[in-house]
Amino acid sequence: MNKLWARNKLCNIAISAFFVEFGTGMLMVLIPLYIQDLPAGMGLSLEIKSALVFSVFGLFAAVSYPVMGRLSDRLDSRKPFVLAGFAGFAVLAVACAEINTFEQLLIVRAAQGIMVGAMVPAILAMLAQVSTQDSRGRSIGIYSTIRGIGPAVGPAAGGIIAGALGYGAGFYACAALGLVSILLVKILVKETHETRGGNLGKDTTDRTSNGEIKLFVYATFTTMLAIMIVATLLPVYELHLDASIGGLGISLSAYFSARLFFQTPIGILSDRIGKRNLVAAGLCTTALLLLGMAHVTSVPQLFTLMFVAGITSSAVNVPSLASGADLASPGMIGRQMSLFPMASAIGMVIGPMLAGIFATQFGFAAPFYICAGLMVAVGVLIMRQR
Repeated sequence: MNKLWARNKLCNIAISAFFVEFGTGMLMVLIPLYIQDLPAGMGLSLEIKSALVFSVFGLFAAVSYPVMGRLSDRLDSRKPFVLAGFAGFAVLAVACAEINTFEQLLIVRAAQGIMVGAMVPAILAMLAQVSTQDSRGRSIGIYSTIRGIGPAVGPAAGGIIAGALGYGAGFYACAALGLVSILLVKILVKETHETRGGNLGKDTTDRTSNGEIKLFVYATFTTMLAIMIVATLLPVYELHLDASIGGLGISLSAYFSARLFFQTPIGILSDRIGKRNLVAAGLCTTALLLLGMAHVTSVPQLFTLMFVAGITSSAVNVPSLASGADLASPGMIGRQMSLFPMASAIGMVIGPMLAGIFATQFGFAAPFYICAGLMVAVGVLIMRQR
């Protein structure tokens, strides 16, 4: 009965977040296309403007995650942060439709990063509190799969709406999705609270769990770093492989599709064979696949490697997040779980820079080898802490 109750709460959280995630997927295609119509007083190129709208969002989100996670711990309250984040998403989507300059869009993107920073740590803390250690991999896998459908389908929906009715209609549709999520949270999602034990040995336990959690955070960082390196170097692949944009897009889609389909099975597997073992295996296998991506000679080869990498990166991310929930200290769940999305946000910012600088200075394969080396190093450290 307790497991059924926990599973219902988990599904309620995931379904409520789904609509905002769908809107987020729509923004992924709306924002970079929208900037072409916005004048910029700074005289920036289209490439720089596109990089800025994503980097500003990532930076403000990365800074907000630990701050909001710590605050939700201090208040021992999660639901208000989720509602605030969803409300901010809806309001700022409308703001996107009403702005007139690129500089205004940057301000909106910064605010969107802060709103994401408010809701994501709270949602992760809720997941940690409604799941149990023996089924946490499964729980994280189910949640990740449900929320992953939105970003997978959202870009297509955003493109269709914007093409037929204009960008404004696309942004207002995102706002409507945000309102649906708010309504579902109000109706379906119950507040969660921590049961805090005594303070005996608390400092030592906190330090130990923090050290272990950070290793899983580093693992999450390397997977985001890897996909951002590949995404950044797609124009180089286009030249080297004489590939079409469509072929490269399908290869990138293969990665995210594999992650979507395999997250729940991998979560279940991690509960059975051990989360730590699966993370280490996923890191080492993904490292080998990265080396292969540095030397592919055709689009079918890239497609195959990307699809398998989607599976192996799921073997890193799902059990890493579940392990973080297992190890989180009472009173610190929000702050410690916030490290995972923060690591992903930092990877989104650093990945393109690392790819551009090292590929230019040391050759196309250099960033792949660096990332692969980091993955193996983190995998070894995780296994040594058994």
